[in-house]
Amino acid sequence: MNNRFNKNQLPDPVCYFSAQGLNLIGGGEWRSAICPFHEDNKPSLRIRIENGAFRCLACGEKGGDILAFHQKRYGLAFKDAARALGAWSDHG
Repeated sequence: MNNRFNKNQLPDPVCYFSAQGLNLIGGGEWRSAICPFHEDNKPSLRIRIENGAFRCLACGEKGGDILAFHQKRYGLAFKDAARALGAWSDHG
């Protein structure tokens, strides 16, 4: 098996963002939080709780899932971020 990435192993978005110290505000499909990518004092980060997609309405950071968020926040390559999140197996 060449592909060692398993998207189904990514953590639940709500649990992940809570563990990252983000307080998700609101209800519905999109929630708001303080953006960790810039100095923020109003919740300008919007997070889609279904898949972890995010977009900051102030600084413009965006991504399609929690893997992209983790990569941007910690400056990691895809494989390293996937490994950190438990979605990469070194055993084929």
